[in-house]
Amino acid sequence: MVFSSPIFLFIFLPFVWILHAMLPERFRKAFLLFASLMFYIYGEGMFVMLMLATILTAHFTIVLLYKVKSSRKTIAVLGSALSLAFLLVFKHMNFFTTQLSNLFALFSSIKITPTNFHLPLGVSFFTFQAVSCIIDFYRNPEEKEPKFIDTALYIAFFPQLVAGPIVRYDNFIPQLKYRAVHYAAFLYGLKRFAYGFAKKVLISNNLSPVVEKIYSMDTSTMGIDVAWAATFVFMVELYFDFSGYSDMAIGLARMFGIKIPENFTYPFTATSIGNMWRKWHISLSTWFRDYIYIPLGGSRKGEFRAIVNIWISFLACGLWHGAAWNFIFLGAVSAFFITIERIFKKLCPYRNNVLAHLYTKMVAFPLFFISVKVDSVSYYFGVVKAMFVPNETAVSVMQIFDAKSFAAFVVGFIFGFPIYGRITAKFGKSNVFRWLEAAFLLALFCAALSSSTMVFSDPFFYFRF
Repeated sequence: MVFSSPIFLFIFLPFVWILHAMLPERFRKAFLLFASLMFYIYGEGMFVMLMLATILTAHFTIVLLYKVKSSRKTIAVLGSALSLAFLLVFKHMNFFTTQLSNLFALFSSIKITPTNFHLPLGVSFFTFQAVSCIIDFYRNPEEKEPKFIDTALYIAFFPQLVAGPIVRYDNFIPQLKYRAVHYAAFLYGLKRFAYGFAKKVLISNNLSPVVEKIYSMDTSTMGIDVAWAATFVFMVELYFDFSGYSDMAIGLARMFGIKIPENFTYPFTATSIGNMWRKWHISLSTWFRDYIYIPLGGSRKGEFRAIVNIWISFLACGLWHGAAWNFIFLGAVSAFFITIERIFKKLCPYRNNVLAHLYTKMVAFPLFFISVKVDSVSYYFGVVKAMFVPNETAVSVMQIFDAKSFAAFVVGFIFGFPIYGRITAKFGKSNVFRWLEAAFLLALFCAALSSSTMVFSDPFFYFRF
């Protein structure tokens, strides 16, 4: 069920919120869990059983960690491995068996039929939450035995179930005990949801046809202007798509008394790829930092070991995005840039912000965002070549845009920088500004509702992960 779809906006959300508000506190968690399971069943049907298996694995593991005082590390490792096994089977087995089949075809007559597992919606996100549940409980065990309903609601909570943000167990569980459901939280949640909804429908959805048109072209027909547009238009589309989803998720959670973490802090202002990952999909990058990079030794064991740990972490991050060579390449691109940036920082500690921004916007961002979008490494290098090699017979960028998509790109690019945040910080305490902001958000919401891109809303980009 897509947050920007009419069935969610006008049926599911009002019904769930009103009934939740009317119920006594002792029934609210059970009702939220039921609603979250229904939300998932609507989109994935019986694959809800996979999510329930993940929940049971995580809960059984933390109960063992609570009751057993010895071999706790072994229990945590086995529980985490079993949770990740579900992800590996459903997300990576098809890729593995296909590569194995191709390998056997080269050297023998043995035939292996590749598997064809369906990729359940949100499996990457709820699996990582299950692992977070186990590791956080192992590191900081609770004084009381964990309750199944708390574990289940933590993993299945519908606002962040399908595409994050990834919420930490030790941040979420305490909120279930002291959950504040009140008027101010509801209004803040409504504001964040409306803002995210407008970002998705008015900006991202209007840019999506342009992006698909560009990336469906043969790279030999791309002009320099189209190849560069491929980078920046997709960057804006993806940012407003995913940050819009994150805003909606944060807003929905606040409506039900739960605070979930910010996932973006204006990544367009980044001055390196390393800095960008601290501003982009923050919940994912910090997950890999805290559960893979630091346990491997981080930067505590010397520079060479730190670089090795960076490569392991980002290759794993690439595989998290998908089981294909292009996703491994995505992880390698990030690791390569961060390695170069670390080495350069050691050799040349002098820093110039203008040069840093030029490098990031004109070199790092194009090479990174192309790797996020393309389906093959050969197409990636075809786009990179088109960015620098003139092609007199190529399609012009003016043939790609219409007035609406061009306006969406310009507005999106401008507001990808902290203009709105600075205005809010300066005038946010004024009652006049609050009323003007409310009117502005209402106008945006109505414009998004009346937009032709709303009814046929594209699924969010990160749903595929």
